[in-house]
Amino acid sequence: MLKPKQTFIIGTAGHIDHGKTSLIKALTGIDTDRLKEEKERGISIDLGFAYFDLPDGTRCGIVDVPGHERFIKNMLAGAGGFDLVLFVVAADDGIMPQTREHLEIMHLLRVQKGIFVITKIDLADKDRVDEVKKGIKALIENTCLRNSPVVQFSAATSYGLDEIRKKIADIAKDITPKSEGGFFRLPIDRSFAVKGFGAVVTGTAASGRIKKGDDVLILPSGKKAKIRGLQSHKKDVEELGAGQRGAVNLTGVSYSDIKRGDFLVSTDLTKGTMEADVEFEFLSSIEKPVKNHSVLKLHHLTGEALAKVRFLGKDAAAPPPILPPQVGEEKGGGNKIKTGDKVFGRIKLKTPLVMLRNDRFVLRDFSINKTIGGGRVLLPFGLAKPDLEKYQILKQDNLLNIMTLLLSGKDFGLDRQIIRMQMNLTDDALSWLIVKSGVMQFGYFLVLESRIKDLKQSLINSLDTFHKTKPDEIGIEENILSKGLGYKILPAIFKQILDEMILDNSIERDKGFIFLKAHKTRFNETKNPLEQEILNVFKSNGFNPSRLDEVKQKYKGWDFQKTFDILIKKGMIARVAQDVYLSKDTLDMAREKLVGFIDKNNKIKAAEFRDILSCGRKLAIEILEYFDKERFTLRSGDYRVLRKTVKT
Repeated sequence: MLKPKQTFIIGTAGHIDHGKTSLIKALTGIDTDRLKEEKERGISIDLGFAYFDLPDGTRCGIVDVPGHERFIKNMLAGAGGFDLVLFVVAADDGIMPQTREHLEIMHLLRVQKGIFVITKIDLADKDRVDEVKKGIKALIENTCLRNSPVVQFSAATSYGLDEIRKKIADIAKDITPKSEGGFFRLPIDRSFAVKGFGAVVTGTAASGRIKKGDDVLILPSGKKAKIRGLQSHKKDVEELGAGQRGAVNLTGVSYSDIKRGDFLVSTDLTKGTMEADVEFEFLSSIEKPVKNHSVLKLHHLTGEALAKVRFLGKDAAAPPPILPPQVGEEKGGGNKIKTGDKVFGRIKLKTPLVMLRNDRFVLRDFSINKTIGGGRVLLPFGLAKPDLEKYQILKQDNLLNIMTLLLSGKDFGLDRQIIRMQMNLTDDALSWLIVKSGVMQFGYFLVLESRIKDLKQSLINSLDTFHKTKPDEIGIEENILSKGLGYKILPAIFKQILDEMILDNSIERDKGFIFLKAHKTRFNETKNPLEQEILNVFKSNGFNPSRLDEVKQKYKGWDFQKTFDILIKKGMIARVAQDVYLSKDTLDMAREKLVGFIDKNNKIKAAEFRDILSCGRKLAIEILEYFDKERFTLRSGDYRVLRKTVKT
């Protein structure tokens, strides 16, 4: 099998009956009108596909699109992958309505290169051809194709065909290959079955790379499949990468479950876009302002969806679009976008599309069946609280700044997979970025070092305030402390940060309470008479503990519960079991007797522990179970041993 050279995709554009299909047939020998209806009517209805080889052996894929306005949906399904457009204008008709709309679409999609072909020159005299050429030059002046060459061609005589081939070969050298980094996506334009092989899908790979034998997903359905075979322009290949047209033979899925507009993707790209932050661009040709929150038809690669648009602010730094923008700040929900405006904002889709950062899209007003604008995806899964400053960061290609912005959101850190999907990065590319940045990794979670530093200082400040306002409390419970931060943080990350602070002596942890080290000394030294009285009751009763309600009754009218809770927090009294409390001194005595017995006998039974404490069997078992929970002892059958004696 072959691994083809880096290829690129040539597309056609232009008004109906201006000779797109005839030009492709002259170049390749392939008739891209494959449908019976196309043959009968003599017009292109759906996408057609062909290919040819350049002198250096590079194989170019060709996508021929229909020119009739009724089939603009099909045209848009093919236009998203163009690297070079052969834009035809007939000499006899000249510039027509679909000439203009197709040019606007090429501009919105930022097609890299173009060759304008004046066709049917055998049907017009020289003056007419010169007039059409002059019109083309004027038409493309303020578009991304402004510097494109204009050549002449006759399908009847093949005049100009060699020049077109030469122009394609020359321009091919300057085409920037699509990046094979990030997630693999193949926007599907056809799905069918081949007898003996099963489901086959075709399309132009938009990003990433895939190999024969790889597992894949069909989005948005989420169906799983496996790649049985790959072809590019009818040649078997081992791999398929961004910018290549391919046919993919799949197992594990039926072709009838797949339609145009679905995506074949690598398994690590698990969902499509429902809301995205974008940069809008509206055409100078629109006849009326576009209202905020309008519902428009959005076309993206081979897919389409209804989209509600929301404008959040002008992009003052943007270069002028087709016509200079009419400047005016947008405020409130009723604002409108005028002809030629560029703005930041958000799209909310009715059905998901598989969008990634820097993808381009086209917007059409379905009420008037006209293209009105488009834009570029800044983030396929939008920010929680976007604003103009954040959009200006997203507009640039500084990956470190974008990752920092993502990690500065409401949540304390993000799963690296979310960042990969937001930025369209391979796992290796993200790892490299992490090394270059101030980011800490907790498992699969990434957190800015600056946020960790701020969190630690915030915790110290919170504890200091708590101790000053509640000096008779030992500290704040760990779970309550995390809830008071004002943002989400995973318990495992929070615990790890607390552990770091304990190691550097910033804070202490005891029995689930967090406190400043200096406070513990003051707290333990602070006593009141009631504390000592209650403690003496539990000390004097030893291994015959008083019931808590009996002690409460003795101190009825006193602030017993608050004082008792303080003794618990100080560790002077411990809850051994339900309604069973012992003083620290009593527990220390039990622990000392236990250690002495095990030192001599290696282990101890509950009955033996009962005897050395001179208490009831129930209390002896409760104390042993308390030591088990403290990981001081370990139960082994009917015996207990000390944890420190257990070999690991």
